[in-house]
Amino acid sequence: MSHYSQFVSKLNDIDSVRLACEELGLSIRENSTVRGYYSDNQSVKADFVVSWLGCQYEVGLVRDAKTGHFTLVYDTWQGNVEKKLGKGCIKLIESANFHKIAKKAKLKGYFINRRDNEKGIQMTLMKYA
Repeated sequence: MSHYSQFVSKLNDIDSVRLACEELGLSIRENSTVRGYYSDNQSVKADFVVSWLGCQYEVGLVRDAKTGHFTLVYDTWQGNVEKKLGKGCIKLIESANFHKIAKKAKLKGYFINRRDNEKGIQMTLMKYA
């Protein structure tokens, strides 16, 4: 029985995902197999795989050829991934989205103020005339 679940996301900027991984203490590698409870019997291939020390479970990012967005694939058994990254890997998604927005905002001359709270990331953009 497979415990792998798929979460469709709007993530499409791998550089922002890499920055999010660095921020969250995660490692990322390309073109690999996602480890889960049934690693030997039911492997999932992914364009990128996110992992971290102390957890045998990983998160795969599989790019949709039509949209360019990544689907996140991971084994939900015992909530190992969700303990680190939240349901649907929300911490990874929020951090990657922050880095994508921040990169674009800086290019347009905005200053970025970031605050992390229990609801997630709060971002304020300011531009001085």
